[in-house]
Amino acid sequence: MGTDTTKTFLTHMNGIRALAIVLVVLYHLDSRLCPCGYFGVDVFLIISGYFLFSKELQADRLEKQEYGKYLLRKVWRLGPPTLCVGILVCVLGAFVLLQDLYWMALQTLTYCCVGGSNEYVAHSGNYFSPNTQSNPLMHLWYIGLIIQTYILLPLMAGAMRRWKRAVRSVIWWAVGLGSLGLYLFLQYGERWESCVVCVREMSVWFSPYYSIATRLWEPMVALLLLQLPRIPDKNRLLQGAAALLGLLVVVGSCYYYETGSAAVFAAIIGAILMVQYGASGVVGWVLNLRSVQWLGSISFSLYLVHWPVFAIWRYIKFDEVGAVEMVAAALLTLPLAYMLYRWVESRCGGWMKGLSGRAVTWLSAGVPAVVIGITSLLTWNLPIANLLPNGPSEVQKSFELPILTGYATPEHLHGFPYDNFTDTPILLGNDESVPLSFLLMGDSHSWHLQHGMDKLLQERGGLRGLYLNNSCIPAWDTFILLSAGDSKWDRARGEKLLAWLEERKDIECVIISAYWHLRFSDRQLRDWNLRPIPPELARAHQEEGLRETCRRLKQAGKRVIVVKDTPFFPRRENHVEKFVRLSLLGVDYPLPAQTPEQMAARTAPEEPFMRSLQEQNLAEVIDACPVLSEDGMYPIRLKDGSFLYRDTNHLSARGSILVSGFIINHLLNGGS
Repeated sequence: MGTDTTKTFLTHMNGIRALAIVLVVLYHLDSRLCPCGYFGVDVFLIISGYFLFSKELQADRLEKQEYGKYLLRKVWRLGPPTLCVGILVCVLGAFVLLQDLYWMALQTLTYCCVGGSNEYVAHSGNYFSPNTQSNPLMHLWYIGLIIQTYILLPLMAGAMRRWKRAVRSVIWWAVGLGSLGLYLFLQYGERWESCVVCVREMSVWFSPYYSIATRLWEPMVALLLLQLPRIPDKNRLLQGAAALLGLLVVVGSCYYYETGSAAVFAAIIGAILMVQYGASGVVGWVLNLRSVQWLGSISFSLYLVHWPVFAIWRYIKFDEVGAVEMVAAALLTLPLAYMLYRWVESRCGGWMKGLSGRAVTWLSAGVPAVVIGITSLLTWNLPIANLLPNGPSEVQKSFELPILTGYATPEHLHGFPYDNFTDTPILLGNDESVPLSFLLMGDSHSWHLQHGMDKLLQERGGLRGLYLNNSCIPAWDTFILLSAGDSKWDRARGEKLLAWLEERKDIECVIISAYWHLRFSDRQLRDWNLRPIPPELARAHQEEGLRETCRRLKQAGKRVIVVKDTPFFPRRENHVEKFVRLSLLGVDYPLPAQTPEQMAARTAPEEPFMRSLQEQNLAEVIDACPVLSEDGMYPIRLKDGSFLYRDTNHLSARGSILVSGFIINHLLNGGS
C-alpha cells in the first residue's frame, strides 16, 4: 500500500471515530434521538483493538518495546485530559451538586485514577444512592475499561511473544470466546430458569456492560478482522458497497433496537465493514470531509466533555430539558471539547517528551495520587466535606433521617436465611433490654419507618422490632426486576423468610408497608418461568401475592398489620429534591400541598383490595396518611418549617415519628 492509501486509511478511521461520538452524544442528549447510540462505545473499542493488534502487539514491535514505557505513553495519552475534566467537574460540583451526588462524582474520579472507574460505576447504583445517570462523571467508566484493555492485552501478548504462533492463536481465541460467552450468559441466561441463580451470583462480580471480563472480546474482534480476506482493491465498487452497508448497519442498529438493548452484534459487524472498507466510495468521501475529520480529531475530548455538560445542565434545570436547551447544550460541548483538545490532549505527547524519564514516572504516579488523596479526604472526612459550599444546610438537616438502629447479626437472629439476603439491610432495634416481638418489612419504607419506630419504642419500652428492607412478598409468584441497584427479588427468597418466621414463635406480629408491593409496573414483573406478565394481569398477580402472604402468616399464628403507607407524589414530581437543589443555587421554589381529593384519587386503585383483606380477616389494614395532614391538606412541609418527606416517597425524621406513633398506638391497643 502506498503513502496516499495509508493516509486515506488513517483519515477514514478518524471519520469512524466522528460517527461513533455522534451516536454517543445523541443518545446522551436524549435517548429518543438515537435509542441505542451507546453502541458508539463498542465502535470505539473495535478501533482501539484494531490499532493495538495491527501496531502495538505486532511481534517485531513487541521485541523492541518496554512494557513500562508503553504504559507511560498510554497514561500520558489518557490521563491529562481526563484529569482536567474530572478536576474541573469536582470544583464546579462543590457549588452546585448536593453532597450525596458530589461524593459519587468524587469516588468515580478516585477509581478512575487507578483504572477501576468501570467497576465503581457498575456497583454504585444501589437503591439509596442518587441515580447513576445523574453522576456527571459516570462516563469515566469507559476510561477504566480502556485502561484495563491497554494493560491486559499487551501484557498477554508480551508473555506469549516467544511461543509458537499456533499456540498464541489458540490462547487468543480462547480468551476472546470466553469473554463473549460470559457476556452472552449474563445478558441472556435468565431466560432459562435453571440459570437464574447462577446469573445473579456471577453478575455481582461481572457486570455485563461495564466489566473488562465481559467486554474484552470487542477489542479482540480486531484479531478476526485482521485475518478476514479483503475484497481486492481493483474491485472498488464492491468495496464502496461494503462500506455503505457497514455504515447503514451501524446507524440502523442504533435505531432498530429499543433503548437498553444488549444486542450490539449488528453494530459490531457494521463497524468491521467500515474499518475494512470505509476509505472507499461515497462513505470514504463523507468520512474524509473536513468537518467530519475535525470532529474525529476531537472525539476523545468531546467524549470527556459532553456528559458533564448534559448531566449538570439537567441537574440544575431539574425539569425536562426542552429542544432549544438540548441544542444549546450540544453546541456548548463543541468549543469546550476543542479547547480541551487544543490545549491539553494534543500537547500530552510533547509534554512527555520534554521531561526526563524520572520526571515522567514521578508525575504519572504523583498527580493521580494527589487527586486520590484530595477526593478521598472530601469523601470520607465529613467535617471537612461539610465546609464546602454544598455542605448540608439547615434546611437539609431538618428532614434527614438519622439511623438509630444497628445491623442485626447471626447472634441476634438464630436460623435466619442470610444466604438469601446478602444484599439486604436487616436492622435490629436498639433496646436490648426487651425481646424481639415484631417484624416490619417493606423495602425502603421499612427503613424510613424504622427511625420513628425505634425512637418511640425506646422511650416507651416493652417492644423491640426487626426491620427488613426488602421488596419481597413471600408467596408472590413473580420475579421482580428493579433497575435501581440492579435488584432482582424472587419468590424463593420470600419462602425462606416465611419458613423462618413460622419457626420464630417470639415474633408475634408482622407489619407490612404495602405501597411498593402494589405498584410495580408490568415491565418489572415476570412469572417464575421468567415469562412476561400481561399488563392487565400485573395488579392481580401482586394482590394475590400479598393476600397469600397474609393468609400464611395468619395460619402460622401471627398478627398481620398492613400499613397503607402512601407516598406523597409520583417519582417524576420530586418536589423536595427540587426545593433543595434550587436552594443551593439561591433560587426560590414554593412547595405544593395535596388536597384530600388528590390523595384519595391516588390511593383509589388499592382501596378494593385493602377492603378485601379486612373483610376476609387476613390483616388489619391501617391508614397512616391522616397523621401527615395539616389544616385539611397534605403538605410536604409543615408551617413550623419541618419536612414530612425527605424525597419522593420516603418520610423525613418528623414524618417517620408521626406515622410510627400511629402504628405503635394501634399495635399496643390491640387494633382498637
